[in-house]
Amino acid sequence: MRLVTIVLGVSLLLGVPTAPTHAQQPDSTQLKKFQRANGFLRADQPERALPLLEDLYTDAPQNTAFYRKLKQTYESIKRYDDALQLVDDRIDSAPTVSLLAEKARLLYQKGEVDAANDTWDRAVALAPSRPQTYRTVYNVLAEVRHFRKAIAVLREGRDALNRPGAFRTELAQLYGLDGQFEAAMQEYVALLSEAPGRLNYVRNQLQTFVEQGQGLEASIQVLQQTVQETPLNEAYRELLAWLYTERDDYAAAFDEYRALDRLGERQGQILFRFAQQAADAQRYGVATRACEAIQEQHPASTVAPKAQKLLGDFYRRWARQGADSTSTAEDSARYARARAAYKSFLQNNPQHSDHPEALLRLGTLEIDVYRALDQAQEALDQLVSNYSDTEAADEGQYHRGRIAVLRDSLDRARLLFSRLAASAQSSDFADLAQYELALLHFYRGQFDAAMARATSISENPSADVANDAIELKTLLQEARGPDSSDTALRTFARARLSQRQRAHGPALSMLDTLLQQHPRHPLADDARFRQGDLHLARGDTAAALTAFRAVPERHPRSPYADRSLFRAAALLEASGRPGAAAQAFRRLLTEYPASLLTGDARGRLRTLRHSQG
Repeated sequence: MRLVTIVLGVSLLLGVPTAPTHAQQPDSTQLKKFQRANGFLRADQPERALPLLEDLYTDAPQNTAFYRKLKQTYESIKRYDDALQLVDDRIDSAPTVSLLAEKARLLYQKGEVDAANDTWDRAVALAPSRPQTYRTVYNVLAEVRHFRKAIAVLREGRDALNRPGAFRTELAQLYGLDGQFEAAMQEYVALLSEAPGRLNYVRNQLQTFVEQGQGLEASIQVLQQTVQETPLNEAYRELLAWLYTERDDYAAAFDEYRALDRLGERQGQILFRFAQQAADAQRYGVATRACEAIQEQHPASTVAPKAQKLLGDFYRRWARQGADSTSTAEDSARYARARAAYKSFLQNNPQHSDHPEALLRLGTLEIDVYRALDQAQEALDQLVSNYSDTEAADEGQYHRGRIAVLRDSLDRARLLFSRLAASAQSSDFADLAQYELALLHFYRGQFDAAMARATSISENPSADVANDAIELKTLLQEARGPDSSDTALRTFARARLSQRQRAHGPALSMLDTLLQQHPRHPLADDARFRQGDLHLARGDTAAALTAFRAVPERHPRSPYADRSLFRAAALLEASGRPGAAAQAFRRLLTEYPASLLTGDARGRLRTLRHSQG
């Protein structure tokens, strides 16, 4: 009985007519045959499935499952006439919109386009007053990518139903697929006029075309005209602003977001989000304008203080980004604006949650850009004293140790880094502090102690400074000697400390001494590379170029050889010698193909070729 019940259930699913229990054998036979046919089809053997399916259809022509599977099999082997005969048999007995649309599809696939179009028209004419008629025909047309005919059918449906707004989303999508982007955007504009809440839907529909660079300009032109005619519609402006950002026109987007902020009386909130978006895209000019607009237009808003702090962040990041592409004067002006923004924020918002972060940013700016150690110390002391339980305070403690190193107060630096290593054990700053302690041992010539700390840090690969620790460990392993007092390494360590303290002249003198007294020492390549950096820091590009060129010439197997070639090439490019620069970049690619700098070198070469025409 259980077997009979199972067979009966499967028969119902297949559309096989059921019979009394004692007459189940024919249905079971059909089921087995149908399963065999499906097995052949899954094995890509339609010629073996076909006789089985034809027999099944002959036995039960009204069974929908047999009909569909046979038709699909005919299609798969391109026997379209046989598939059409199946459809025609059903049309003769009971014509429907679906059957006529299906017949048209088969004709279209057979290549009889005119006959297919006529048949689709017959399908529409069968029930022209029903919206589902047009949807059914449209779906089949879209399936075979006959977009122009699908558009015509839906437009005909609008007229026949006397509903100008019918099929709006379908038509918009079809216009886009057919490359009629202006018409597509006009449909989306009308949709947003009726339902502004569908903005995200419209944006998602446009995303694919926008990502492919299709229709962007046409869509923008339609929206520009629409916004001009309907300036108070926020959905139009928001969509236009988004399209501007997709075109990488953040200046135009800023105008739209400023208008949106005003229309919605959002008190700078929309501008604030846009500023963050622009900064994420590294469009700092627009990001800073947005922050400044908040300060000017909404000074009392809830986002104004945070925008003031972000203004400092954005100017600082802009200056760093511009180091290779803008003048020193421009970068200096941006750093000055960052400094002023931080000071203004700290003065006007003493209780704000971002106060610790702003103190930290101001302190590091004073150290790294202005070398104003007293001002940096003041900001960082306030941070560590007043906000000791914040992560910013841990970082502030780290930078206070840096200040001590820069002031040559190595004992105080050791004390500060030791405290940080003990108090911040669960943070990255504990590893940083440990590494700084290893460097302090190194600077003082305490190489065994430095090796012990560097080894300990390098055993933790998740630490951010693990690679630096490994580099220090490798240096200590390879650079000891040639005498028992490690004279060359001690000289090099003092030069490293002087370089860090920005005592460029003394550092150069020490490296000169090392190279004169130990010209074949393993440190010679590192010393020459650092001489190049020191000359650059002093503004002596000619001497820097000589030093960098010497590394690959004297030490072709040095880990600094590819870096030196790249820096030499960059200096040649900056000094207006594109031919020599290109030669140096090509040499890097030829002699050091495994270098991590090959991608940048190829990019620079392309730029040089374009600039030379």
